[in-house]
Order: sequence, then structure tokens, then C-alpha cells
Amino acid sequence: MPRRFLFAVAVLLLAACDPPPEPVGVAASEAETSSVNTPLPRAVAETVETLLKLAEEGGYRDMAKLADQTPGFRSNNAGMSHKDYWYLKLRAGDWPMAHMQKVLEQDHAVVEAAGGRVYIWPALALVPLDQITPARAREIDALLGPGQADAVRAGTPWPGYVLGIAEDGTWLYFVSGAG
Repeated sequence: MPRRFLFAVAVLLLAACDPPPEPVGVAASEAETSSVNTPLPRAVAETVETLLKLAEEGGYRDMAKLADQTPGFRSNNAGMSHKDYWYLKLRAGDWPMAHMQKVLEQDHAVVEAAGGRVYIWPALALVPLDQITPARAREIDALLGPGQADAVRAGTPWPGYVLGIAEDGTWLYFVSGAG
């Protein structure tokens, strides 16, 4: 019985986490332009390679260890440590390593922000609501599950994971949305 109680508490804590602001990691007033799939600078490509290796061979503790190296790194809005948050996600059946790999296999966007360029995965998370075409809706549903494109169109915050890397290769965030 105590195990069920702890699991229920974990699920409730996960549900209480606020979704990240839109667009993630870049204030709307900061974002000047966005482009999709521009070539990655060497530092960003190296970070992507490191993250993919973690996703394939590592675990949530390895992810947290790397995240802890960046002051201000964001994994959640609940004030939890990265390790504790990703452990709860894992216990709830939401494997952060698998999501990281899946997200990094998607197209990326580049946003020009006041602090420099930020490379964001998936690019779909930054598509303006009025530009979700039927083709993009199919891509969103393929990535997040049936009906998620309709939810995003209706104004629901991006329900999937979003990952950001600064132009210098600094891993800035890996957060999950409302779902």
C-alpha cells in the first residue's frame, strides 16, 4: 500500500508542474526570427552528440549530472532537482531519455534572441497556431499522439518535450509541457 501511495504522490507532483512559457526558453519579445534546420555550429552538434549518447546509453542520473553543470538549467517549473524530477517522470512511465532521443531526431529551429541564438527541438513546438497546416498537424500527432495538434490549435500549451541549446553548445533546458 505505501508504494501505491508514493506513486500517486509522484503522479500528482508531475501533474502540478506548470508547462514552460511559450516559446520555451525565449521570451516572445526577445524572439526576432526563427528558421528551421539551419546547419548546426560545431559546439551545438557536439552537445547534440553527447545528448544522443546519453539518451541511448545513459540514464536520468547522467542527464541530471550534465544539466547540473549549467547554472539556470531548466527541467521543470516545480522547483525540483533535475534528478528528482526526471526520476518521477521515469517512475510514471514517461522515460525522459527516450523523449530526448525522439526530440533530437526531429527538425530543429533557430531563434535569434537577445542573448544570442538558441537551437530548439522540435521546431514544431514553435509553429504559430495559425500556421498549423494539415501536414504539420499530422507531424504533431505523429510526435505527440492523436488529437494533440487539435489541442495545440485550441491554445493548449505545447504538451511535449522541448530541448534548447545555446549557440556556444550550452544545454539550456529539457522540459516537458502540459501532457
